[in-house]
Amino acid sequence: APARARHAAPTPRLSYLSYQTPTRLPFHPCRAHRTSATPFVSSGKKHMGGDEAGSGDVRVVRLRSVETLSEAGSNEDTVSVLGNRGDAPSAPSENASSDDESDGHKSDTASDCSGDKKDDGEKSGNDKVQQIGEKKTSLITRIGHLVAKAVVTSARTAVATVGGGYVLGKVLDKTVPDEVCVPVLVHGGGALSRELLQKCPSLFGTYVPPNWCVNPHAQTLIGFTRMFTLFLNYDRQMVRCEDGGQVALDWLVSSRFGNKTGGDTKSHGMFAPQSKRTAAPPSENGQPVSADTIPDASTLPLDAPVFIMLHGINGGSHEGPSKWAVATAASRGWRCVALNLRGCGGAELSSPKVYCAVSSADVRAAVDACHLLYPAAPILLSAYSLGTYVVGTYLAEEDSKPGGAARRNVVGAVLTSCPMEPHSSYAGLSDPSIPTGLMYNGMIAAKLREYFFKHETAVTEHPEVDAKLLNIAAMRTVVDFEKAVICITHGFKDVDEYYAYFSPGRIIPSIRTPTLYVVATDDPFLGDLSSVEHSIKESQFVSLAHVARGGHVAFLEKGVGVFGQCWTDKVTGEFLQGVLEPRSELATQAANAAGPPKTIIARNHGDASKRIVARTSFACAADDDDDDSGAIDAKL
Repeated sequence: APARARHAAPTPRLSYLSYQTPTRLPFHPCRAHRTSATPFVSSGKKHMGGDEAGSGDVRVVRLRSVETLSEAGSNEDTVSVLGNRGDAPSAPSENASSDDESDGHKSDTASDCSGDKKDDGEKSGNDKVQQIGEKKTSLITRIGHLVAKAVVTSARTAVATVGGGYVLGKVLDKTVPDEVCVPVLVHGGGALSRELLQKCPSLFGTYVPPNWCVNPHAQTLIGFTRMFTLFLNYDRQMVRCEDGGQVALDWLVSSRFGNKTGGDTKSHGMFAPQSKRTAAPPSENGQPVSADTIPDASTLPLDAPVFIMLHGINGGSHEGPSKWAVATAASRGWRCVALNLRGCGGAELSSPKVYCAVSSADVRAAVDACHLLYPAAPILLSAYSLGTYVVGTYLAEEDSKPGGAARRNVVGAVLTSCPMEPHSSYAGLSDPSIPTGLMYNGMIAAKLREYFFKHETAVTEHPEVDAKLLNIAAMRTVVDFEKAVICITHGFKDVDEYYAYFSPGRIIPSIRTPTLYVVATDDPFLGDLSSVEHSIKESQFVSLAHVARGGHVAFLEKGVGVFGQCWTDKVTGEFLQGVLEPRSELATQAANAAGPPKTIIARNHGDASKRIVARTSFACAADDDDDDSGAIDAKL
């Protein structure tokens, strides 16, 4: 026992130098049994439990903040610690309450609890409603913070990526040797072709792609990011086609950013200003095209050339190649409009017939609308990718008619990145041994599925389309869509007949409008180029320019990248500017000596002349004549 006593923890020694009234704890109705005054325990009583277990008359105060004193401790330290605690008794009080008084106080507080519980119930109900409202508000606030954080993070990432890529591109352009591409020209050797090509300085110079973007697939994919480097203001006009469909014409008004010149565009028609104005000066060759070089459409004269730009598969006026080509043409003082094929660019599909490579009716409606608005203005055409098939088919069909496309003042066209041979081009996209071809095929098929899902209701209204057999979700290649929808809605027997109709090798001999094809030999969509060169060499109106690099609808230039016009934009402006200039006598004689085309390009009017508006309703379209009043239904 003595040994255990020596090793036992020392008993805390309490010393009270002054006697004060114990501090009463705050009253709470639910804790009424704890609010009675605690009697003072003198130092003579045994601490922490009384004399023996079960002595109920003596209440013990358990001191929590007083640590066990060591042998070197002092009473003064204990007093200072206890004096700082508001809830610790410091001395016996003369008015200390006894057990009977405590019991009386408990009864009083117990009687008050019943009255306070009602108030607490009402308060708790209000508190719950307030908590629910606070939870909803806090949830919305958290979601808002998360969205804002994601937007800021995405913006920072985009800025860092663009900025880092720009700096890296500049460094590589300075350190890596240039890969210089010399354009190769293919034409028939006639006076007209030679004269027009000589007016294009870019075709007799060199094309230098960025050193950081020489790979054709990198050029192709990065080239479409040019849509984020230029912003334009359009005014949309809906035009009805001859087969019941409708197209959207997005007329360029001005650049969204940059110096805006000209008058108030709201005081007159956007497409036809009421007063004749002075034409904007054409941009000089080599002048960089930017938002500041684009004039306001209201400053253009009524006879300013009209430039029509056509997109590719599931594209529109929002794409980078369209916007930069429009900006290049506008800098030369031309009135520009971007053509959106039926169902594209946000336009609704008003007929069961979808767009495709032979949608010449869409271009015809756009040209007729422009000619109706500006009868004195020459019309210039340009397109890329799938749009080159559409414009080429339109030119071949119109030039096969008496008077040709010149009846609507169409004077020239430039077609960029045209798949020159469709059979070999689409075969390469479906070849399992070419992974990149399958990648492009999957990307295009995904865009086509999006298009058909959006317009599925209109497509199934065609009398030849079986809605039960049309499984759009299962279509994985471009050929699947062409077999299931395009060939049926456009009246082709099979895909081979469809390809043969718009093949450049077939339609080029029938074109009588000055036309320039511009392609890159590393284009993954190009196809067999040699099979088309023979047709071009026999033509007096069609020429071809190809370079070794450029990808598909890219042709990014060193030092410019995606932040400006590409090489084909310059070529397009130069060639069409040369078409607008007066021809020499030799060129005129060569054009007249060519005569009408030997091959007539036209659809079988048994099916093509019907306007399909519903599954059980047919209406014959009006015959094509020179009467402009019935050619279109323009909604201004």
